[in-house]
Amino acid sequence: MPFKKGNKESNGRPKGAENKLNKEAKELFIETLEGQVPNIQDAFDKVRKESPSKYLELFAKYAMYFVPKKTESEVKTELSTNFNFNETLKMLKSGKD
Repeated sequence: MPFKKGNKESNGRPKGAENKLNKEAKELFIETLEGQVPNIQDAFDKVRKESPSKYLELFAKYAMYFVPKKTESEVKTELSTNFNFNETLKMLKSGKD
């Protein structure tokens, strides 16, 4: 029987829950990667000896997967030219808004 829209018997997968197959695939990949650590280190050492600049380029690409990318944000604001510091200070001292 196909799923019908508005079915109240199931809420579906909870928000943020991982797909079981994806989780297993990630775990397998991590296990495989952990077994390759010595080979990866050897490859980096070989590239570093042959070409330091190529090594740095390769390392930077590799690091992208382990270091969060920085994002740039822009904040736009308008400053009022009617601001009078002395008047504001007097208002604060008197307790008026």
